[in-house]
Amino acid sequence: MAAIFLSVASLTTSVQANYWGSCNDCCPDVTVGVDWLYWSPCASDRHFALTTEGIDSEVNVKTHYLCDEWDSGVRVYGKLGNLWNGFNGGLIYTYINPKTSGSVEQIGNNGVVFSFGLPIPEEGRGLLQGSRLDAKWELQYQTLDAILSYSIDVTQNRCFKIEAFSGLTWVDVKQKASYTLDQVGGNEIEIRVDFDRNNDFWAIGPCFGLNTSFRFCDCFNIFGLVKTSLVVGESKNKDVIYGTRGSSETSTFVTVTAKDKCFCFPGLHLATGIDYELCLCNITLDLRLGWEYVQWINAPTFPYYELDGLGVRSAPSTNDLTMQGIFLGLNTTF
Repeated sequence: MAAIFLSVASLTTSVQANYWGSCNDCCPDVTVGVDWLYWSPCASDRHFALTTEGIDSEVNVKTHYLCDEWDSGVRVYGKLGNLWNGFNGGLIYTYINPKTSGSVEQIGNNGVVFSFGLPIPEEGRGLLQGSRLDAKWELQYQTLDAILSYSIDVTQNRCFKIEAFSGLTWVDVKQKASYTLDQVGGNEIEIRVDFDRNNDFWAIGPCFGLNTSFRFCDCFNIFGLVKTSLVVGESKNKDVIYGTRGSSETSTFVTVTAKDKCFCFPGLHLATGIDYELCLCNITLDLRLGWEYVQWINAPTFPYYELDGLGVRSAPSTNDLTMQGIFLGLNTTF
């Protein structure tokens, strides 16, 4: 659903946290790695349907929500150490495609209705109550980070590292939601109303942060990451309502498009975990396991529609796109 979802859009999580500053002296300059992500998107306003129970003054209204599912993603990265005067350079790409769905059915006089407004003319509003409502939501999320980092020796302790970094973050998010409302007569669908929604946005801007790494025993490290970013970009929305009556052909009721060519919002990325480092001659292998949290604050999402007399009024909307979960990764330095 609307939502989602990484923040460092998922900049570096483990990636930066550990391999940027290792206690192992046998590593030369080039690091490449991959992380398997297992994240869950989290967003407010995930409701899609209302049902009622009772009669007269004892009516109870129940709101139905899409559940947050867990999905797999991937992050690949590369680092070039000692690029210039102790500075390191790196690229990190993150991709995840979470999906979820829900369904509500209620036969009878009360039926099922949408829990949000639709951009439909007054003469068509009687179609917005049915016997069954199905909902699907999908998020395609990807980020690319170009990072320049520098180690800060503040403790004279080789096994405790602090590294400051900055660079550019690019985030691209595509959200899709589809709703199908059926009005059933007997055993057949008499009227079907479909509402398809698309919200796409991209943004780019600076990012800043710190990595820490502490070796607490041979070959084992604890690492952490804090990253903030501020991005500027554009978004576009397209909502389409169409319906089918009986066996007739599908017809389009309403198409609404909107575009915002300039918006700005911040991001946050946190990560922590543990890694195991093994050095073989001039090659270092690093296995990492950790947890991370990615949030884009007030990111664009699907617009809201409000009834305005006989018409419909729309308003741009924002929401926090949040994802959190675990990662498991392997990198090699040579």
